[in-house]
Amino acid sequence: MKGEEILARMRELGTAVTLRTLQRYETAGLLPPAERGWGEGGFGRYAVYCPLAAAEFYASYSLVHRYLWKVRFEDVQAVREVALKLERSIWTRDELQAFISNNDDKMAAVWYWLVNKARVEENQTADARIGLTYALQKDGSMRRMLTGPNAVSLIRFEIAVL
Repeated sequence: MKGEEILARMRELGTAVTLRTLQRYETAGLLPPAERGWGEGGFGRYAVYCPLAAAEFYASYSLVHRYLWKVRFEDVQAVREVALKLERSIWTRDELQAFISNNDDKMAAVWYWLVNKARVEENQTADARIGLTYALQKDGSMRRMLTGPNAVSLIRFEIAVL
């Protein structure tokens, strides 16, 4: 995915940003890094972003510019790390409660980040009210399920095995 494609997706979501802003967020570690190289014959540079980059960029950008309590740019990396760990890990009920307790100061921003990331990944509009449920599957992986379109914007973790 090219930077211009990410910017076009942001415009669809009502967010006008520049390529320089995308690069700034990448440099700060707020989205997966692009694969960079030289064009054919060694002329011109290119950057190719992974499909997750658009979702993570929108989620991080929204924290700084749209979130009710505005997260400082310098603090978004910590929120992103907690959100990704929360989303990618397999939890027992006790582990999940302990993790949330240990990160209590960031959890509202983490939920907001995860919902906005899912909003882009699931091709929802910027104003769609969505909720997320993460459920543990029999193979040990976590499955994200979108609830909505008029759901309460919240995130639930279901420990029951599907």
